[in-house]
Amino acid sequence: MKKIEKCGIMVIGDYMNYSLNAGEWNSVFAVPASVVDKYIKIAGENSLKLLLYLLRHGGRVFSEDKLRNDLGFREEGELEDAALFWIQRGIIRYENDGDNRELLANKEKTTEQAADAEAETRQKAAPCVIAKSEKIKPAVVSSGEIAERLKSDPELQMLFSETERLIAHPLGQRENNMLLGMTDHYGLNVGVSLMLLQYCFKIGKGTPAYILSCAQNWAADGIDTVEAANNRILTLEKNAGICERLRDEMELQSKLTAKMKEFIRIWTEEWGFSEDMIMLSYEKTVNAKQKFSFEYANKILENWKDAGIYTKEAADAADIARKKPAANASGYAKSESSSFDINDVVSRLKKHNLSGG
Repeated sequence: MKKIEKCGIMVIGDYMNYSLNAGEWNSVFAVPASVVDKYIKIAGENSLKLLLYLLRHGGRVFSEDKLRNDLGFREEGELEDAALFWIQRGIIRYENDGDNRELLANKEKTTEQAADAEAETRQKAAPCVIAKSEKIKPAVVSSGEIAERLKSDPELQMLFSETERLIAHPLGQRENNMLLGMTDHYGLNVGVSLMLLQYCFKIGKGTPAYILSCAQNWAADGIDTVEAANNRILTLEKNAGICERLRDEMELQSKLTAKMKEFIRIWTEEWGFSEDMIMLSYEKTVNAKQKFSFEYANKILENWKDAGIYTKEAADAADIARKKPAANASGYAKSESSSFDINDVVSRLKKHNLSGG
């Protein structure tokens, strides 16, 4: 029977047999819809490469060396960062058997219900008091160790998830170690850590170095509750507002120096002055010196502090009392406007036994 092939279709005699010219489609693998729906926007390139590779090979287990070689990961931490994104969501399992560390896709989690298990509680971090001058840096923790922690600590997992939401991209090694530095090294609980993170990102200072510096200060100041953290943030926002008002009044183009900010911190946090009182000291300084001087304003505020003056009314009353002429032993007050001393005149009249009227 004659066989003729036309356009990829085999014709046999008077009958035709049909087959799909699948090409690359002859070998396919499934990708869970939930993974695409939930993580396509936030998963990094390396994380997607890793997941596709593991899904392609079913339930096989791969060593880190094998994965680095096949995926072309050359930079230190590349594989760990890529894997941690999925480990945090239960999509990839991390197995640590002594020195042999291996990764495989977690079939139980790569379903429509994958990543729905977001925990909401964590064991409270042990309290820790760190001196502000202490320079000991938090320890660097491997991604594998972090993955183990997250599996057993739901509240820590929540902190990692919320931080990822704040920064709008997958966490890298620096961010991971920053979070553990806040909780493990400085002893901040998850609630306080989250408030600190939100504040830092709000003011545009979300670098790990800045956040850890703040965490050290908060730990040294004993900020261990959400209420205390909220009070600290309110104070910081108040000080920032004063800085901006002073900059505007002084017509400064640059930011205030660290020394200037320290003056403001002392006035508000240590001496307890309101923004209105600080601006009043500004006015009095300019009236007296024809320009603003932090040192001169500091002296005014220090005098008010010592005298217990914390309102504009009290400051005005003190000014009036200070300017009021004081009667001396002769019963006459020295005239502020006279060009001569009236007391000297009285003294001379008495010398000549005259009353002077």
